Amino acid sequence: MGNLWLNEWKTMTRQRSYYSILLLWVIVFSLLFLLARNTEGISGFTNVTGTIINILLYLLPLFMMIIGSFSIANEMENGQWKLLCTYPISILAYIIGKFAGLLTAQAVVFTFSFGISMAIGLIAGIQLTVQWLLGIYLFSFLLIYVFLILGIFIGTLVKTRWKALMMSVIFWFFLIMIWPTALIALLGLVPYTLIDPLMKIAMYLNPAEFLRVFLMIKWDSGAIFGQSYDAVVQLFQSNTGWLIFIGYMVAFLLTLFSLSLLSLNRSRMQ
Repeated sequence: MGNLWLNEWKTMTRQRSYYSILLLWVIVFSLLFLLARNTEGISGFTNVTGTIINILLYLLPLFMMIIGSFSIANEMENGQWKLLCTYPISILAYIIGKFAGLLTAQAVVFTFSFGISMAIGLIAGIQLTVQWLLGIYLFSFLLIYVFLILGIFIGTLVKTRWKALMMSVIFWFFLIMIWPTALIALLGLVPYTLIDPLMKIAMYLNPAEFLRVFLMIKWDSGAIFGQSYDAVVQLFQSNTGWLIFIGYMVAFLLTLFSLSLLSLNRSRMQ
C-alpha cells in the first residue's frame, strides 16, 4: 500500500499539469481574495463568501473527479491494470494507495497555492480573519476529499479515459449544475407532505450540498434556508453536529470504496 501511495505521489508530481493546477489555484484564489478588498474584516457568510463558495463548487468537484477517474482509467486503457493483477496486491490496498497518493498530491498543491494567495491578499491590504480562511480552506479540502473518492469510483466503471471524462462531466453536471432544478422538478411530482423529508434526504445524497449546508450553518447563516430547515440547523449546531459530519464522511468513504472494490473485482475476473 505504501509503495502504491509513493508511486501515485511521484506520478502526479512529475506531470507538468500538476504545476499548472498550482498556478491556476493561485490565480483563482488571488482573484477571489481581491473580491474582499472593499469588505472590512470578513469573518462570516457574506455575499463575497457566497461567491467564493459557488466558484469552488464549480471548479473543484469537476477537476477532482477527472483526476481521480483518469488515475484508474489510464491504467485500464494502457494495460497496466492487467499487469498489476498478476502481483500479490489486494484490490483494497490498490484503491487505498491510489486514493492516499492522489489526496496527498492534491492537498499539497492546494495548500501551497492557498498560502501564496493568502500572502498576496495580505500584502494587498485585504483584511482576512483566521476563522474565515480556515472555513474556506476546510470546505475546499473536503470537496477535494469527497470528489476524489467519487472520481476513483467512476474510474472503476470505465475502460478508457474518454469514458472517464464523459462520466465525470455527467456526474458534475447533475450534482453541481442542475441539482436544484432537478430537485424542484422531482419534488413537484410528490405530495406536499413528503417534500420536506425528501429535501432533507436529498441533502445527504449529494455530498456537495451537504458540505455547503453544513458550512453555512456553522457560519451562523442557517436562517437563509428557511423554516423547513430549522430542525437541520438545530441538529448541526448542537454538540452532535460534528459527530454527524464525521460519520457522513466516513460512511461516504466506505460506501464508495466498497462499490469500487466490487467493480474492480468484476473487472479482474473478466
